[in-house]
Amino acid sequence: MPGPVFLDGDGVTLRTATEEDVPFLRENHDDPRVRATRSVHEPADDEWARRRLGGTMGRDGDSLALLVCDDDPVGLVYLVREDPNAHTQRLGELAYWIAPDEWGNGYATAAADRLVAHAFDDLGLHRVTASAFADNVASRRVLESVGFQEEGVARKEAFVDGDWQDVVRYGLLVEEWR
Repeated sequence: MPGPVFLDGDGVTLRTATEEDVPFLRENHDDPRVRATRSVHEPADDEWARRRLGGTMGRDGDSLALLVCDDDPVGLVYLVREDPNAHTQRLGELAYWIAPDEWGNGYATAAADRLVAHAFDDLGLHRVTASAFADNVASRRVLESVGFQEEGVARKEAFVDGDWQDVVRYGLLVEEWR
């Protein structure tokens, strides 16, 4: 693996992206099958991919973007802390995508589980949220298997590929974590 390991988990390693990962990030971010699961409106360019190098997305604070790896990269997992109250309220938002050729191998669940453990155990967060399109059964299953609870549906909130999508909101509190 080219980048330094940030977190080891059961079934995956989470590491920082390096320059040699830029093609993987761009290719998979732009894949129509990945875009259909996310609120992505613009294609990735090298600048977009390079903001993910080093694990911080080029942002201040504690936001993370880490490659999900087996031996090679298979996806990207995020812990975003952009809300102005995120630090005082100890909040984070989990997001992830997996390369379509790797779907169904348990990588999303293993990566989400490991990053949530880091959020609660190492960062001292109180609450982690996540969202999934209502028809994205696989992503919803990932969140529920990690322990997230459905908290509501934002009806027709996201416009994706010409259609309005319902967005299901999830939350997980530290006291609910294992």
